Amino acid sequence: MIINIVNLADSAMLSTNRCCLLGVLLLAGTSASAEDSKLIYKCTAQDQVIFSQQPCPSDYTQHQLEYHYGLATETATQNPADDPLLRLLAQKNLTEAQLRRWLETEIYRLQQEHSYLEMLRTGELQKLDRERYWEHIAASAPAFLQKQRKINQHYDGLQQSNQQQLTRLQEYKLQLAE
Repeated sequence: MIINIVNLADSAMLSTNRCCLLGVLLLAGTSASAEDSKLIYKCTAQDQVIFSQQPCPSDYTQHQLEYHYGLATETATQNPADDPLLRLLAQKNLTEAQLRRWLETEIYRLQQEHSYLEMLRTGELQKLDRERYWEHIAASAPAFLQKQRKINQHYDGLQQSNQQQLTRLQEYKLQLAE
């Protein structure tokens, strides 16, 4: 019975060592191309989502996912003139009910994104405040206030863009209801 417990402990230790070794090998393999691996492309077409380290084909909508200092940032890289709503309307293969349902889901998604952006802003400001506290910097220090202003400007711009899209979709939904 004692032999079985020791064997189990040895096998658990070996599997832990293998996992650690695998992790080290993966980190060593990715550290060689750390700059390249920080950028990932999210390619979407209808119901299909593909993640790639290469740019997306032309028939996919492309978003860049960037990982930096523990934060993942998603940026739409499609051409702003290539509006998905206008493209959908140009196809004219959706019924009015399908279009209304798509508009409602898109409006809901944008509202959720608005809340998510506010949570990200709060997290960034809290992180900045913690850094200020541990570095013993005054809350009225110009460098701290500049960083705070930069974070607020960034998220204000994102939320303004989000709000413009939301307003446009809600207006179109009202036109569709009439």
